[in-house]
Amino acid sequence: MRELPRITGAIRALSQYPGEETDDKRQGTQELLQKRHLVTKRRATEEGSVWSQLVERIRKEASAQEEEVTATLKLLTQCARQIVGKDTENDVVESAAVYLFDIFKPIDKVGHRETTKIRAIFGPFPASAATAACDIVNRIKSWLDEDIELPGNHKREEGDGEENITEFGKGIKFTFPTSTEVEEEESSSESEDEDRKEFDIMYNDIMEEKPSRKKKRESSDKSEASFQMLDAAWLQQEVSKYFGDQGSTSLGLSVEDLTSTIFDFLSSCKSDTELQNDLFELLGFDRFELIQSLLHNRQKLIAITLVPEDKVSQSNRNKGDSSRPAYGCQVTVQSEKEKQLAKQFRKEEKKMKTGKQDDSGQPMTFNPQELRAQRELALHSASAVPLFSGRSAYTPAERFPNVYDTMQEARQSSAFIGDVKMYLPENFQRSSNKIYEEVHIPSGDPAPLQVGEKLVAVAELDEIAQMAFKGTKFLNRIQSVVFEAAYRTNENLLICAPTGAGKTNIAMLTILHELKQHIAQGVIKKDEFKVIYVAPMKALAAEMVRNFGGRLEPLGIAVRELTGDMQLTKAEILNTQMLVTTPEKWDVVTRKSTGDVALAQLVKLLIIDEVHLLHDDRGSVIESLVARTLRQVESSQSMIRIVGLSATLPNYLDVANFLHVNPYMGLFFFDGRFRPVPLSQTFIGIKTLNRVQQLQDFNTVCYEKVLEQVRKGYQVMVFVHARNETVRTAMTLRDMAKNQGDVQFFLPDQGQKYGEAERNTMKSRNRQLKELFPDGFSIHHAGMLRQDRNLVEKYFAAGLIKVLVCTATLAWGVNLPAHAVIIKGTQIYDAKKGSFVDLGILDVMQIFGRAGRPQFDKFGHGTILSTHDKLSHYLSLMTRQNPIESQFVNSLTDNLNAEIALGTVTNVDEAVKWLSYTYLYVRMKCNPLVYGVPYKMVENDPTLEEYRRELIVMAGRKLDQAKMVRFNEKTNYFASTDMGRIASHFYIKYDTVEVINEHLKYIMTEGDVFGMVAKSQEFEQIKVRDDEMEELDIVLQEHCEMNVPGGVENTYGKVNILLQAYISRQSLDSFSLVSDQAYIAQVFNRFK
Repeated sequence: MRELPRITGAIRALSQYPGEETDDKRQGTQELLQKRHLVTKRRATEEGSVWSQLVERIRKEASAQEEEVTATLKLLTQCARQIVGKDTENDVVESAAVYLFDIFKPIDKVGHRETTKIRAIFGPFPASAATAACDIVNRIKSWLDEDIELPGNHKREEGDGEENITEFGKGIKFTFPTSTEVEEEESSSESEDEDRKEFDIMYNDIMEEKPSRKKKRESSDKSEASFQMLDAAWLQQEVSKYFGDQGSTSLGLSVEDLTSTIFDFLSSCKSDTELQNDLFELLGFDRFELIQSLLHNRQKLIAITLVPEDKVSQSNRNKGDSSRPAYGCQVTVQSEKEKQLAKQFRKEEKKMKTGKQDDSGQPMTFNPQELRAQRELALHSASAVPLFSGRSAYTPAERFPNVYDTMQEARQSSAFIGDVKMYLPENFQRSSNKIYEEVHIPSGDPAPLQVGEKLVAVAELDEIAQMAFKGTKFLNRIQSVVFEAAYRTNENLLICAPTGAGKTNIAMLTILHELKQHIAQGVIKKDEFKVIYVAPMKALAAEMVRNFGGRLEPLGIAVRELTGDMQLTKAEILNTQMLVTTPEKWDVVTRKSTGDVALAQLVKLLIIDEVHLLHDDRGSVIESLVARTLRQVESSQSMIRIVGLSATLPNYLDVANFLHVNPYMGLFFFDGRFRPVPLSQTFIGIKTLNRVQQLQDFNTVCYEKVLEQVRKGYQVMVFVHARNETVRTAMTLRDMAKNQGDVQFFLPDQGQKYGEAERNTMKSRNRQLKELFPDGFSIHHAGMLRQDRNLVEKYFAAGLIKVLVCTATLAWGVNLPAHAVIIKGTQIYDAKKGSFVDLGILDVMQIFGRAGRPQFDKFGHGTILSTHDKLSHYLSLMTRQNPIESQFVNSLTDNLNAEIALGTVTNVDEAVKWLSYTYLYVRMKCNPLVYGVPYKMVENDPTLEEYRRELIVMAGRKLDQAKMVRFNEKTNYFASTDMGRIASHFYIKYDTVEVINEHLKYIMTEGDVFGMVAKSQEFEQIKVRDDEMEELDIVLQEHCEMNVPGGVENTYGKVNILLQAYISRQSLDSFSLVSDQAYIAQVFNRFK
């Protein structure tokens, strides 16, 4: 955070009195941020412990048996789960149970007032659940004394959710300059006497000083002497000590220039913490002692430069000038021009003096006084410039011909959002109140007109391209810019463009270019090539098959899907020219050394969609694919073109280097200005930590933003993350509109189309659909019947539905845009991790891509509602704050085993070379500290060969210990084993192989096998929840034929139970159990 300019600071800087720097000023921002984090952490702890405190107090004070109390409290949480939804986080359910206890504590039965309160927060709920909860609370009350006080939810206090930071300006320590302090022990008469003597000093050369004043003068002389020891010569001497006395340092600067640069840093307005980072970047980490010394003596060095003259020059000047007062002196009036000429004269005179000293042969030294004069002149020149002038100068980054990125300039300024420093565009707007913090980023300026101004006409292309682009007259601006590189060259490409900018057509251009390479006498040689399109999701893969398949069918090109759900026979693969697959599936295919080698050798074009997933947990798979492909190109000397498609990346140059893209020919970056419909974005963080209050705030803020758009006549899509949540949110928004008298804004236009739509909707068997449609609301999720979803899509496109509450499946499926989209909440259940996780950046980008209708809107609007602690996370993701880092180290052992099993890596040297093809290697060189690489190692070994060798040797030892590889450390050779090949081909992790080695026996029953598989590493993240215990007990007792080690209390016991329930086709009620069972069944197929 930059220190604001202050008048007192300017006065001290230009006077002879340096201001004292207090401890508060030294620590500044760090203390404030630390205080905020501590307050937030304490509140989160307090909010999360309310249910635990309530349970503990009831158990302690209740007259009933402990087992009965426990069972009753469990029933209360079950009622709360029915009200908030089965797919809700456990802490939300517990907070809701506390809320229900508070509401029903003063009453005996559920009334209209209580029903309204519950409905306002949780939306529609089963009345039986509320009645049961009220009965449970009454039963608990009967066990307790009437006058007992129990912990519970409290009403929002003033400023709830905000940090209780001390008011600005309060408690500031003010210290008077030392030289102006008045000694309190002196009387007024002594002061007057001293004043007279002070006056006499002006014309008496020798005068007897007062003892107290003499002592003070001596102490000040000592302090000045200590300052003199830390002068410019000391600074230059310290620099010479660490860099040598040669003419130039290792940084390419002379000692004098480096000293001057360091002094500029020290005299800047930055805090010590910020300055420390700058000095480390300038001097390096091996000069730590020098940096420590500079920061320690910073204020003393600066104080010297603020003294107008040194002692010697001051005394000489006093001797040369008349020291007596001048009586009857005249007043001289000078114009501004005359003052400037006088200053210029003094400046030239000083230059002449300096020149004479230089000519005399005396060595030039670092002169702080001269620097001060230069700074004063610079300050005077700056005074004529407006206060808020342009940005300070900085070293411009290297420019590439096809990179259009305005965020490079935005990175020169910063702001603190959610206590996190980040760089935002200049025109962003930030507001904050006691409920939420909001950051709005406008859509920005349109793209430059000269970029892609000449659109490529499809009619001017060859016959093959015209067939593939049938129905299209012109390529858009982005496609026209990329056209020459994509359609007429073999260059590797990296295309970074916003969602909806037409990257699919760019992929089509590269496919058509590949087809033209295999045409002989007007016939396409279909058996000479394969095109691989790697899509991140199965749903997206199916959509690409429909898209490319329909457009390439006239050319006789077969397009098929190859995923875990869609297996192909060997004959089908041979008869297919384009395969659309997922990263994991193509990784498995290319890992096998027999059978699929011919397929891999036929690949001529590899298109990787959503390359920005390198930052995700799955990013290591993409790294492995690219590295394997690049090594195949080098070893076989065959041409395989790699095309990367991505959303806007922060460090696109690193990704281009990883894909072996020439940045001057194959790198294309288009920022948000090139979006077909410009997008403005709003990020909102709800501050309260109370989960029940949080639900209410989410609904309130969501309704405010929906109403804001609907008032302007726009349609809105609200995205939630569970099917049941669509109904709850839609009902809540409709009720709020009715209660606040805003329902007229949501009503659709009455007409013939509306009458027909209403009749068709009333024929549906979906009760909520029929109830919501007349008020302009509707829902959409994958659990609805296909005919109901078709109705909703049709009437929303016709404008008869103003607000559509849906799940993310709509964003990935049907192209149904709206002017505004709102993401309500960012927590989604992930079966792989066994818990609620943050919504992925891929989903957020896809949802925001639905904002704005190209034919009707001039701009679109995307809003994301999250908790306050996630605000900075999503803001940084969507504004490209954090560079994309590699996740390859986490799976290095498994990927090394795959290469050894494939035969492409046989020794340590080859493995070290293999690592140089990964994105990990690119980022390790750019940002070594993130990966634990010391700067000293980077200086001594710029290619990091030794560090890569250490990684390979460590991974090789682990594989050897797990019996997956035989590693001879004397010869540094690897040899794969049957266990390693099986693990590679069936995608079994190294940790799971260790478990199998530990528990595998020669003789095992089916129950033993199930128990062993249940302990696999793939299931470690699955958690056992209290609300699942009862149902798991029932399944264990009634449907498990084999013994279950560990029971329902352990993870491996839960996995075993769900596995047996899946085999016996037992249905489950709990949402989380259904998700976990589907994941377990999917993984278990690998162990067949």
